[in-house]
Amino acid sequence: MLYISLMSKDKQILICGAGPSGLCAAIFLKDKGFNPRIIDKKSVVSPWSKAFAVNARSLTLLEESGITKRFLENGRKLEAMNLYRNGKLFFRNEIHKHNHKYAFLLIQSQRESELILQDECLRRGIEIEFGTQLTRLEKTETGYRSILQNADTISYESDIVIGADGSHSEVREQSGISFPRVGYRGTWELYDVELDTSLPKDDANLFFWNTGGMILIRIKDNLWRVAGSDKDLLNFLPKTTKVGQITWQTKFNIGHHLAERLINGNTVIIGDAAHIHSPFGGRGMNLGIEDAFTVTQAIADNQLSEYSNKRLPYLKKTIGRINGMTTFVTGDSGMTLLMKKCAWLGKPFLPLIKPTLRKFVLGLD
Repeated sequence: MLYISLMSKDKQILICGAGPSGLCAAIFLKDKGFNPRIIDKKSVVSPWSKAFAVNARSLTLLEESGITKRFLENGRKLEAMNLYRNGKLFFRNEIHKHNHKYAFLLIQSQRESELILQDECLRRGIEIEFGTQLTRLEKTETGYRSILQNADTISYESDIVIGADGSHSEVREQSGISFPRVGYRGTWELYDVELDTSLPKDDANLFFWNTGGMILIRIKDNLWRVAGSDKDLLNFLPKTTKVGQITWQTKFNIGHHLAERLINGNTVIIGDAAHIHSPFGGRGMNLGIEDAFTVTQAIADNQLSEYSNKRLPYLKKTIGRINGMTTFVTGDSGMTLLMKKCAWLGKPFLPLIKPTLRKFVLGLD
């Protein structure tokens, strides 16, 4: 039952950013009876795969909107994760054994996810205004005045502004919300590359060694995502693996960012505008979808002022866990190296933590 007044449904809501979190926010809000406006400074959807794992929590949240059905028809299921130490299988976690109807990760490229979400917006009469960006945000007596720029300069009055505009969020900057960073040394490499390999094609495969680590997940057909923390990463692939065409490659430095707060008045930030972390755990896009669902509920319940207090502790806990995983795999401190070298001592106890790891990966923690 929705405890939402006609007045609250008439609120003008501007969403800046049409990535997964912004598109989901628009859909969730529309399904609650609002009429959000959504803009994005990009002109087209990125051709690159980017995030590509949708977890059980996201599939559950998207179910009522009908999007889960479309995702399942498009993607494929990943049901197990393998951990290799110095090239040998060290640990296997069958996430499909968790008691949940979506006990798997759904693998589909972020591009495919965005195209489906865009179509769902259009079905609901939500026009996505590409090539339009926020240049200035001003507080007024009744709400906010947003200065938008496309071919023209536009002034738009709204009650609420949602920043889903990524790591360089203009909404966050204009709202004066700090975005502290904890960084890691070294540069990561990422490839979408065709592989002929004996690795399990429907599992996630995580390798770690003393100097770093690497994750391999098949996206579709023989195209794999390879990402890791060592230079010339493709040289670390299993010896029998044959490398084909590289369709995308990039280098990046990872760090963990978490905004000091998620709201300032009636401006709110979600997704990468609010938090960024390493790819371990596959939680990035999924946390953004959760943000969109949670902030929509807060708006519908007229409790937006409580959003940051309720959401931030969970984000801190989750990113803290991701930080621990990242440090173990990529860290080179004396303590971390000792833990890696002695990892085999903990192998008998690994089955005990399988349920916890499954819940974390599925977003059900």
